Parts: sequence; C-alpha cells; structure tokens
Amino acid sequence: MTVLRYLTALLALCVALGYLDAVTTFALRGTLEVGPEGVDLPRGDLARAAVEAMPARLIALEQTRQAATVLLLITVAFVAGRNALQQWGTFFFALGGWTVFRYVAIRTITDWPASLTSADAIVVLPRPVYAPVWLPVVVALGLMALGVALIRAGALALRRRSSG
Repeated sequence: MTVLRYLTALLALCVALGYLDAVTTFALRGTLEVGPEGVDLPRGDLARAAVEAMPARLIALEQTRQAATVLLLITVAFVAGRNALQQWGTFFFALGGWTVFRYVAIRTITDWPASLTSADAIVVLPRPVYAPVWLPVVVALGLMALGVALIRAGALALRRRSSG
C-alpha cells in the first residue's frame, strides 16, 4: 500500500470518528437542554454550562468514551503500522484528524463554534479543561503533520530494509 493510500484510509477513519463524536456531543447537549444551539457565550460559558449540567455519571461516561476513542486509535496504530515509526505516525495522525473532524462535524451540525476563539471543554479526562477552539485545532494539525512525517519515514525504512 502506498503512503498516500494509507493516509487516505486513515483520513476516512478520522472523518468517521469525528462525526460520531460530534453526534454524541450534539445528542448529549440536546438531552441535557444545555444552551440554545449555535449560541456562543463568552469565556466558555456554554462549554462550562454543558459540562456542569452533566450528572457525575454522565461525566464518567464521557471520560470513558474519550479514553475508549484513544484506545481505539492506539489499537489501529499498533495493528496498521508495520514498524514503530509508522505506528507512532498513525497514532499522531489519527488523533489529530479525529480532533479536526470533530470540530468540522460539530460546526456542520450545530453552527457552533461561532469562531475559532469560542471556548470549549477540549477534554474531560481526567477533568474538564477549557480553551479556545483554535488551540486544539492547531495542536491537531501539528500532530497530523508529524504523523505524515513519521509514516513516510517508516515506509522509507521498510524499503531500505527490503532492498538491502
């Protein structure tokens, strides 16, 4: 499989995971009736309100959902990568892609966030962390770039080993 095909398959996984995550977020906020859709309150009040409205059991479920997604990405990386470079690259690329496509899907479904400066609960594991949306998106794009570099380096190492 070429590096381009490999990355295309990983991108499809990222789109699917991002969409599933966005639908889960949308359904959870709708169930809890937290804030009107598309409203962007200052200083992360909407994100904070969403998390604070969640009963402890739902927060625990959200934490385990995030942990399960990361475990899924680790598993995919371990199974798909043919050497350590590809495995790390796969994990970083998929982690970044999941994050980016989560925000793309949430924006498509709810018209939120209004801008990249909107605050969000970017993780709830081990406890909620709030930041502007641009921060996880920039980090995610960096992880994706690092992932591409590692996947390519892994493919070159495999080629060298097989030809030498």
